[in-house]
Amino acid sequence: MGDRRSEEPVTVAVTRVIRPGKEQEFAEWADEVDKAAAEFDGHLGGIRLHDAQGMNHLVYQFDSEPNLKAWEESPQRRNLIARGDRISERGATSASGLHNWFNISGESPKWKAFLLTWAAAYPTLLLVSMGLMAVLPQLPRFVLLAITSGILTALLTWVILPRVNRQARPWLLRGAHPSPTEDLEG
Repeated sequence: MGDRRSEEPVTVAVTRVIRPGKEQEFAEWADEVDKAAAEFDGHLGGIRLHDAQGMNHLVYQFDSEPNLKAWEESPQRRNLIARGDRISERGATSASGLHNWFNISGESPKWKAFLLTWAAAYPTLLLVSMGLMAVLPQLPRFVLLAITSGILTALLTWVILPRVNRQARPWLLRGAHPSPTEDLEG
């Protein structure tokens, strides 16, 4: 009898962080990957998950390690991966067995979020406060701070940080990848 592990289904979870402006190209690419994988022996299925931070998780299951290996070593997949690497960054992991749980990290390190927020807040705060002081020099300091903080918060929330986070997405999420869990009790 062969290696028992090679006879178990294998699940692969791939996390991709899309480069800014490549969202549509990524969706088309992922469709091609799904179709190509489905043509290989032993393909049991796949699913795609997307979160608001720009993490995309592609999960595939094959009936055995050899069939997964045939897909992973195929020229079709190699070509698709090369294209995918131009529009996104990837991390992958796999687990044997039919029922698997993966922890998927979708949060950037706090120090990166701090740096981006500070880099966006400081110049904005400087411009807003200097502008208000020039236009309304007679305002009491506490009123000036209240107006400045309201404008700063609004600009950061709806204008600046969404753009900054989108542009910095690959850096913010670099290294994020799924990892199999040992505990199958949810």
